[in-house]
Amino acid sequence: MLKINAPEYVLMTRYIEEHCGIHLEKDKEYLIESRLSDLLAETGCRSFQEFHFKARTDPTGRLRDRIIDAMTTNETSWFRDGSVWEYMETAAVPDLLDRAARTGTVRIWSAASATGQEAYSLMMLLDEAARRRGAPSLLDRIEILATDISTTALATAVAGRYDAIAINRGLPEEKRRKYFTQEGPSWVFDERLRSRVRFKKFNLQDPFIFPYRFDLILCRYVSIYFSESFKRAMFSKLANVLKPGGVLILGATESLREFSDEFDIAYHKNAVINTKKIPGLNHPGKEREIGYGYG
Repeated sequence: MLKINAPEYVLMTRYIEEHCGIHLEKDKEYLIESRLSDLLAETGCRSFQEFHFKARTDPTGRLRDRIIDAMTTNETSWFRDGSVWEYMETAAVPDLLDRAARTGTVRIWSAASATGQEAYSLMMLLDEAARRRGAPSLLDRIEILATDISTTALATAVAGRYDAIAINRGLPEEKRRKYFTQEGPSWVFDERLRSRVRFKKFNLQDPFIFPYRFDLILCRYVSIYFSESFKRAMFSKLANVLKPGGVLILGATESLREFSDEFDIAYHKNAVINTKKIPGLNHPGKEREIGYGYG
């Protein structure tokens, strides 16, 4: 494995942060070496300096995309973090269906969707809850946008096709039987529900320009890789595209504290529920425990 020297490390970390926001501290040389060495060899480069120059001058952008794919983790599983998904099933999903019945359209954004497990986990809960109500057509009023920066991850998500290792990471047996079909060594997610999720490539560094605002945003286990200034800017942009009273869910190790004052923070067991403040209403002023609903 080719080693990276100090000047090359500065070049590569700046390039990576510029293009996907990942902020690498000192002493992370091994990450670049382990994740990019094969790609470096494939391009015929003899040093990371040469590799950096090739990426900078590639007019197609394909090498940039492959570097981003290699450096982004895409670590995910079905129903990741039990407390969050208990909140989703018992509180958020019923509220979303109520909103759909009342207002006509509900919009959800899975903002770092990786290979699709998060969006499809939510789709399964929505389908089950709508059927229990005897109103499966409510799904026609719910739009799920799932985005990621990785083209490789998105290809897996769009196909909804998972190998034995991925399918067994957090997926209950009864949901596997209900929503997946085995095709050779792969398991394929239900086409009817898969078509209801719209996947799109999106860089969280880009402007958040949408023709509408969202009722629920899941942006989980991504801000941990960003600098403090990037986090502050991203949380502000997320607040701007979330409806007042809407909810932002982060990863278990992520927090809005010190980065945003646009949310009320509450708890559902161990899950942190960040609700965008509604102008003109009194707010708790401190973190609190909630049971059901959006606040």
